Amino acid sequence: MNKKFLIISTFFILISCSDDFVKLEDRVKIHAEKNGIEKSFLQVKKEALYIQQWSKDDTFIDEINEFKRLDNENFPEKGKILFTGSSSIRFWDSLEEDMEPLEVLNRGFGGAQISHVIYHFEEIIKPYDPKAIVFFCGTNDLTALKTPEETVHDFQKFLSLIRKEFGNIKVYMIGIKPSVERFYLDEEEKIFNNSIKLLASEDAYLEYIDVWDSMLSEDGSRMPELYVEDGLHMNKKGYEVWTKLVRRSLLEDIN
Repeated sequence: MNKKFLIISTFFILISCSDDFVKLEDRVKIHAEKNGIEKSFLQVKKEALYIQQWSKDDTFIDEINEFKRLDNENFPEKGKILFTGSSSIRFWDSLEEDMEPLEVLNRGFGGAQISHVIYHFEEIIKPYDPKAIVFFCGTNDLTALKTPEETVHDFQKFLSLIRKEFGNIKVYMIGIKPSVERFYLDEEEKIFNNSIKLLASEDAYLEYIDVWDSMLSEDGSRMPELYVEDGLHMNKKGYEVWTKLVRRSLLEDIN
């Protein structure tokens, strides 16, 4: 028997003993079946392993350490509007210019799930004493096969940390965008967005910024022209849509 194959097989057998990993495998299978995709035994295990590694609390520790290094060199002025969350915030290179004259700080990182932001709260949220928080996260959680309900629950945990630390500062939650690449999550994304919208309707200090319809064509289809080649991350045109909607919401509340 091939030695490499034996090592890989042994590795998968060992990790498969975990109840959590078995549950994750089941989610991979169910999601594949729902979308009419056939996955082999090995493909299921590889995807489950990828999601397991991605979902670890310290997955993005290198990026967090870089933020800490920058803070040590030149700590940003406190009281700015903090933008945080996943890669759509991280790649918003024109954020400061787009939000002028509002003072903002970008602390988006990696392919973050909400749990990652919670884990690093003490490092990338708490120190800056923000005036308000703009948050985009959740789409990676759904991609990692968390349910919309689990993802909303994580957001509520994040919101509770904000309230405990900063009181009633305003939190602006940018809804999940209709990325071309994640059309297969259409149902889950809409459930999540509607749930956040409902939470915001009951909380004067939480605002839901709906970007969904503004990023669809007139016939309701997703628009590749708003994204880079991966169909997931936005290009300049995509960020122009976000800028208009986010800036309008902020300027209504913040001087």
